[in-house]
Amino acid sequence: MTANPRPVIVGVDGSPASFGAVRWAVDEAMRHGQLLRVTHVIAVPDAFEPAADEHEVALHAAVEARNWQPGLLVTTFTWRGSPARVLVDQSRSAALVVVGSRGTGGFHSLRIGSVGLQLAAHAGCPVLVVHHAERWAGPEVPLPQHQPIVVGADGSAHAEVGVELAFAEAMSRGVPLIAVRAWQEPAHRWGRATDLTRCATTAHDALAAELAPWRAKYPTVPVELRTVQAAPAAALLDAGRDALMIVLGPRGTGGFDDLRLGSVTQQVLDHASAPVLVARR
Repeated sequence: MTANPRPVIVGVDGSPASFGAVRWAVDEAMRHGQLLRVTHVIAVPDAFEPAADEHEVALHAAVEARNWQPGLLVTTFTWRGSPARVLVDQSRSAALVVVGSRGTGGFHSLRIGSVGLQLAAHAGCPVLVVHHAERWAGPEVPLPQHQPIVVGADGSAHAEVGVELAFAEAMSRGVPLIAVRAWQEPAHRWGRATDLTRCATTAHDALAAELAPWRAKYPTVPVELRTVQAAPAAALLDAGRDALMIVLGPRGTGGFDDLRLGSVTQQVLDHASAPVLVARR
């Protein structure tokens, strides 16, 4: 297999959750023909070359990755320092960074708001945060294969980055795509009732127009348009309850008003049960 020069990077710490993240990273690297770089960052104040025995965590994860996919090209990287800073630096030359939503050891008490959130906010490539990744720590539990991918779409340029990535993921996996747009009832005007049917129709038509070029580019991807009268995060979390993953742009406007890390994106990262893929160019 000839690997894409931009690798898939996965952060590991020896925990079951990090091994589950490795399995997702292996799957992504194999489907897209990319090298896998297993990265273990030991969280200490000063960055310097670790001792020989501290490489064991990354080496063990790399062995497991090769056992799962013998044809995969795998390298390892071990360093001491800030996990978020190291992974953000590495992301600038990567195709994707994958982390579990929580961990121990090198990613001590990894939770959204820490390493995962900093990656989602600052990485130079897309970031996949795998929630409850320990579910897939062993090969006896298959990764999701047939569930749909959910993407948030509001018509903004930032959201379009997520839409583009979601279509590419859906095509590579051969699964349907659910495009979600949340809308809310406009403020009441004195003496005038709000036509909710018209609001829903307007939102649906805008979503259809926004996705038309992508549906033409990816004609084999089945697409469901879902417009929901709800708060944006609630709409995405509800649609993503049984999804393979949820895909978001880095921020948005309009239907996903004020979509930024720390608001809608952070709510989805905090509460989703499915993996969340944050699209970044």
